[in-house]
Amino acid sequence: MRALKIAAAMFLGFAVATPLPGKAAENQPKELSPPGVEAQKQQPVRAAIDVPVYKPRKQSTPRGRVGGGIRGGDAPALYVLAPDHVGFTKDEQPPLYWYLSKTTSLPLEFTLIDTRAIRPLLETRLKPPVQPGVQRVQLKDFGLKLEPGVQYKWFVTMVLGPEASSKDIVAGGTIERLSLIEALPHLDVAKNGEAVFRYAEAGLWYDAIAMVSDLIEKAAPDDRKYRKQRASLLQQVGLWEVARSDSPE
Repeated sequence: MRALKIAAAMFLGFAVATPLPGKAAENQPKELSPPGVEAQKQQPVRAAIDVPVYKPRKQSTPRGRVGGGIRGGDAPALYVLAPDHVGFTKDEQPPLYWYLSKTTSLPLEFTLIDTRAIRPLLETRLKPPVQPGVQRVQLKDFGLKLEPGVQYKWFVTMVLGPEASSKDIVAGGTIERLSLIEALPHLDVAKNGEAVFRYAEAGLWYDAIAMVSDLIEKAAPDDRKYRKQRASLLQQVGLWEVARSDSPE
């Protein structure tokens, strides 16, 4: 049963350890200002920052991401767009994003697990992507809703074949929905580019990624602003290969 193999991956902890965003920021050299320009710099911090800064809500549950970029033969790299710790959302049916480096004819499966239960909430075959890059799973398509305060594990599996099931490529993350009280300050966030910054600052990883990905879909093909924002978020949680697909230059 593929769910048992996924559980084994969780137990063995095939997680990608990445430095915390705050630590990376501490190592950045400070830029010295020429004399006489300090007065010009008395502006809101946001004006000087064109990418969102993700601030995790808590780090008490590390190893929230498994797999990531593991290749089998000619199989493409597979990642989930999740942090290496529990990622939060305010939504009961958030979209979940994952990444495939190139198209494949190999079967792909999606699994959602309630950590309180033995059996998965959902095991389903995904439609093969028509093009590589960032992909999306909509929980609402399956009638699934996340309960507040519950951790869920979600996985995308590339099935290499019955005879090589032990070599299937598994990538997964952990998501938790905020309680109503915790989510209230974020329910009225406008559906625009500013929301990406506010969600990231509030530690709502899945909402920030969903918002910026939606803006990318709606933006003009030559508009790189939102792709730069998503690439920055991905870099902050160690998803470097996925980030490069958004900023190849």
